[in-house]
Amino acid sequence: MVQDLEAGDPRQVGRYRIVGRIGEGGMGQVFLAHSPSGRAVAIKVVRPELAREADFRRRFAREVAAAKRVNGAFTAGVVDADPEGTPAWLATVYVPGVSLAEALAGHGPWSASAVVTLAAGLVEALEAVHAAGVVHRDLKPSNVLLAADGPRVIDFGISLESEASALTQTGMSIGTPGFMSPEQLLGERVGPASDVFALGAILAYTATGTGPWGTGTPHALHFRAVYEQPDLSAVPAELRDIVATCLAKTPDERPTLADLLEHFTGKSSDGPTTVTPVAATTWMPAPVARLVQEHATGTITPSPVPASPVPGGAGTPLPAPAPTAVQPPGPDAPKETALHQAATRTGEQPTPDNPVAADPVEPTDGAPEPTMRPAEPHGTVSRRRALFALTGGVLAAASALTVWNALDDDSPGRHTDGSGSGSGTGRSRSGAASASPRPATAPGTALWTFPAPAAVYSPVVADGVVYVGSDDHRLYAVDTSTGKKRWHFGTGGEVSTAPAVADGSVFFGSGDHRFYAVDAASGKKRWTFTTGGAVHSTPAVANGVVFFGSRDHLLYAVDAASGRKRWTFPAGATVGSPVLADGVLYFGTHDHRLYAVDAASGKKRWTFTADDVVRAPAIADGTVYVGSDDHHLYALDAASGKKRWSFPAGGPVRLPVVADGVVYVGSDDHRLYAVDASTGKQRWSFISGNAVRLPVVADGVVYVGSDDRRLYAVNAADGKRRWEFPTGDAVVSSPVVADGVVYTGSQDRSLYAIKT
Repeated sequence: MVQDLEAGDPRQVGRYRIVGRIGEGGMGQVFLAHSPSGRAVAIKVVRPELAREADFRRRFAREVAAAKRVNGAFTAGVVDADPEGTPAWLATVYVPGVSLAEALAGHGPWSASAVVTLAAGLVEALEAVHAAGVVHRDLKPSNVLLAADGPRVIDFGISLESEASALTQTGMSIGTPGFMSPEQLLGERVGPASDVFALGAILAYTATGTGPWGTGTPHALHFRAVYEQPDLSAVPAELRDIVATCLAKTPDERPTLADLLEHFTGKSSDGPTTVTPVAATTWMPAPVARLVQEHATGTITPSPVPASPVPGGAGTPLPAPAPTAVQPPGPDAPKETALHQAATRTGEQPTPDNPVAADPVEPTDGAPEPTMRPAEPHGTVSRRRALFALTGGVLAAASALTVWNALDDDSPGRHTDGSGSGSGTGRSRSGAASASPRPATAPGTALWTFPAPAAVYSPVVADGVVYVGSDDHRLYAVDTSTGKKRWHFGTGGEVSTAPAVADGSVFFGSGDHRFYAVDAASGKKRWTFTTGGAVHSTPAVANGVVFFGSRDHLLYAVDAASGRKRWTFPAGATVGSPVLADGVLYFGTHDHRLYAVDAASGKKRWTFTADDVVRAPAIADGTVYVGSDDHHLYALDAASGKKRWSFPAGGPVRLPVVADGVVYVGSDDHRLYAVDASTGKQRWSFISGNAVRLPVVADGVVYVGSDDRRLYAVNAADGKRRWEFPTGDAVVSSPVVADGVVYTGSQDRSLYAIKT
């Protein structure tokens, strides 16, 4: 958790001596420090450019004042601060433990008795928070630290109960998908009962490893939290009723903290037995207790001063996901209708061809939440679940008040000595993943697995490095031989589409409304370009220009060296990933159109209209092949846009790939199709257990992922399966093949290297 100081890091802040790094984010750096008497504290040092903003200073000062009023046995309180200092900073009690998120990710669900003891501590913490007139509004596993003597709630200075939206923009809500209350999502007044709702979600997650709203994108989780009943079937019987009441849709129907404390301490007639005392780590599962004890007994020593300080410090920023900012429906719209329409407008999982993802939020330093595990069994999900589990975006967004976490709870790039296997997810029994290579002779065998804190998407390979984005707001560079992380670069939003590598730079977009260029070797930022919407479009790069789409309905052409805009093209809706061929950019949009635009001038050449959302195309031999959610694959003349043929599938059609006169394309009808490129006649189809995603063809083999949690290798000639590799969750990304290895990301928070 604590790392050595880097060049440019401060050695003294106020009266505190800095001895190590804890985490870094868009707000600033979190350091471990010692007071003059040697007391350990966690100090957040705010970035100078933020501290120069008067509005930011005001919000920061108010949050500090609110947080100072919170004092309880199960909170990590503020001990000192200087909002007006240069730099501005905040010091909290240092808790030598691990986050609940990290514990669950590494060691799985807890027993009912352990959950009860955890619940009692969290209730006491919330009592202290609410007694100070503060509502947490972002209670989640990564904001719960586990120490030997009980849990600690952090980041409790988010809002005052008396002015529930005072520190945010009008009508905005702050929180994390899967833990936000219905009133928070709908932009209504938020009070203590909202924290009770989040507590119920945490208890369900801790007891089962699965959130009460299942798996899916933020938008899907938001909709279920407001309009569907939680799935508590796996929650132990002795906890189920109390968790269900915490998750009641109406605040007045939820229990008070006094009711909960009475229940969890065994004083009510129908409650569980008295909680386990938290004077020792015996209240936690044994593996978690050992992990906490290791942190508690670790020796903290001052970090050596780097020999060659570099102005501004070394390394790249490490922000983790911010609480999502949610725009409620308009005042005249029925709530369910407005939310339903919003979901329909964006209803699509983030994939390389689909730029729907979270709108902008300020980067924060909180650790990413563990990806919610699927509630549905393998196979078909309901139509409504499919509709609302599709978008990677929130309902809408604007800048949100950021939250200051004392610790970065997840450790991207951590590895164990275990080995991946083609017969499993590549994770050890403890839940950790391995990046250690091992001999592998059989096709379909994992060579290594790289773990991330959140879902991993489509990778690209260049010069011995795999570059891949994640929902944890980071782009990773991973060594192809060893699976070890070379560097990561943090953004303020999820990175859910494949990057592009050209001329020593990696180009990629983020849900924070920005497009980035970073040095491929070091991960250092070269430039950023700001748009009016989330950028989840795989870029195209040619002749010193990078092209990408945005949710602001624009296609951008930007100078690859400087980041300066050359031109923009206005479309009618969210712009997907552009494909460049013979000086023309082809791209689909959510207004049911495929556009052909001149790459040099940005002038439209032609458009083709389908009956639903149009995906990113493939171009070969003067023909554009493109899939649509209207269940068709189209072949269009590249020069004129005239339709040559269409092929009907049984569901929405994904991104096609063309090889040797055949178009290969996946569909939500669980099939991978091989279609003759000239005639549009089906050659064969391969059936999987769920929606088939984005194929790639190499050496006569089609590699494709599926929502049934598998990567398939299929003969390109006849559609016969060669092998399959099981993962821990859906494979929604496009794989890439290089030097006899296929690389693929998964929603199970892993990047896999698999022998072809």
